[in-house]
Amino acid sequence: MSWLKRRYWNRVLVFAVGVGVSLGSGVSFGADRDPVMDPHRGIREETLRVIALGTPDDLPRLRDAFHKTEQEIARLKLGAVQPEKQAQLNAIKDRHVESEALLRLLDSSAIEIPHRDLDRSSAQERASLRAKLSGRIEALRESIGVIEQVIRFEQAEYLRILEDERRALGRLLAVRREGLLQEYASLSGCLPSDRPCLARKFKTLCRLQPLLPMAERAPILILQQEVVNQLHLGQGSVSSLCEYLRFDFAF
Repeated sequence: MSWLKRRYWNRVLVFAVGVGVSLGSGVSFGADRDPVMDPHRGIREETLRVIALGTPDDLPRLRDAFHKTEQEIARLKLGAVQPEKQAQLNAIKDRHVESEALLRLLDSSAIEIPHRDLDRSSAQERASLRAKLSGRIEALRESIGVIEQVIRFEQAEYLRILEDERRALGRLLAVRREGLLQEYASLSGCLPSDRPCLARKFKTLCRLQPLLPMAERAPILILQQEVVNQLHLGQGSVSSLCEYLRFDFAF
């Protein structure tokens, strides 16, 4: 039976090694069937142009784009309407209010001067004007309803687009943040005498800091100050040193 056990464990080891190779190379089972997701999918073209991924300072732009999208979503949820649509709706509402005011004045005049006190021509003109005003009011009311329905539909669609963009931008931020964390971890063995290594370490922390929520930045600030002390850079603020390093100056 011992040879059966050895054969069993050999198969288990072969399987385990195969899984390890697949995971280590970033290939999962069925990967040949599932297409790789586009990391930019869901981000609007105009946002991609503003971010200009892969260019200097794209991380702050990526962060700002994420915050701007969040703000637009909040505005939409509070009922904000695109200015041109709001102007169109306001213009029609103004015409509706004006027509209703004219109809009320006409009816008030009819109370003061009854229909029987008018000659036939004047009575016909009054009736014709009232019919036109009533028709206009009804048409404007219908137009207002249609435009409001269109606005609601467009807002819902725009909200969906913005929420897709927020998810995609958040995903990109998470990927970039994790990449910077890995980069920082690779520099954890910097010697105090290796200033270029320490400078890269500090710059990585500077790039990482704005990608974290304000409540989570305290540990990064502590690490930055430790590297500054190792570099003996004096009493300059961490933020000013981060700005200095944006231009790739060496220590």
